[in-house]
Amino acid sequence: MTNFQMTIQQWRKRWSYQPWFRRYECLALGLAIWVVAALLFLPPFGRPAPLGAAGVILWYLAGFTMAGVLLTDREKPILLKRATSLSVIILFFWLFYRYSGTRWDRVQAQFFDFSRMDGVWEMYAQGLLVTLQVAIVAAVLSIIFGLTFGILRTLGNPVINLFLGLHIDIFRALPLIVSMVLIFYALPFVGIRLPAFWAAVLALVLMNSAYQAEIFRAGIESIPRGQIDAARALGLGPGATMRHVILPQAFKIVIPPLTNNLVSLVKDTAVAYVITVPELLTNAQQAVTWKRTPTPLILSMFVYLATLIPLIHLTRRLERRLNARNTR
Repeated sequence: MTNFQMTIQQWRKRWSYQPWFRRYECLALGLAIWVVAALLFLPPFGRPAPLGAAGVILWYLAGFTMAGVLLTDREKPILLKRATSLSVIILFFWLFYRYSGTRWDRVQAQFFDFSRMDGVWEMYAQGLLVTLQVAIVAAVLSIIFGLTFGILRTLGNPVINLFLGLHIDIFRALPLIVSMVLIFYALPFVGIRLPAFWAAVLALVLMNSAYQAEIFRAGIESIPRGQIDAARALGLGPGATMRHVILPQAFKIVIPPLTNNLVSLVKDTAVAYVITVPELLTNAQQAVTWKRTPTPLILSMFVYLATLIPLIHLTRRLERRLNARNTR
């Protein structure tokens, strides 16, 4: 930054200078004109003529431009920016609903026919319970084995690294559906019989522990070597150094990729339908066949969203708390 630019920036801060197009009164006037234009010039409901479609696009772009001006202003409150972002998204879908020309009554009758959902809600509850049971058990075991394998990979033992490397390479390359079918249908030929529930859990653990081993290994190896040497100089042994110095910092680093892996694990439980595990998607597909409507399958999508979005936000909150605690 040049001296002239620094002088201009200091002058703006001193006199609270803002460009005219970023001021609240200018944005309010632009919003008022934008709303009046919508009331006077937007075409009626239905697919518009080419000229009307061009007007709708220009009107939306004008609103999008005002939103961009507000969102790029660092001095505007974050709550206002979030409300603006949400409004832009809602406005887009409202325009699509109003002017796409779609027969929404037919869409509702085809995909959201709740009149045929008698007896399906119990199947949803049972399927969701099984999905959560498989996901929780597999997630806990995957983290335990993934962390163990990740720590062992950092020891530098060639024999251990050979076997763990084979495990990681094989199960990262093997499709989940193949390993699940082999575990459930092939192992009985060698005298090992597992219930469908535990076969699904084992397949998920084998695959996700391979991914998580690499996640934990990368997190552990990202800790500077100087901290390990300092812990050894203070008299801490290898185990104490790992517990008290390395792992607390590594966990903060691996939370984002670990969260993505756990979300994928919950979605991968749907593959268990191939071995007759009565999870959520399996029951939804049975309901589609029973009721002859795709409504149960559409609703299963919303159930997955309602299950996974809170998990994502919870892990983000945990990450922020860990970072805040680290900066104290």
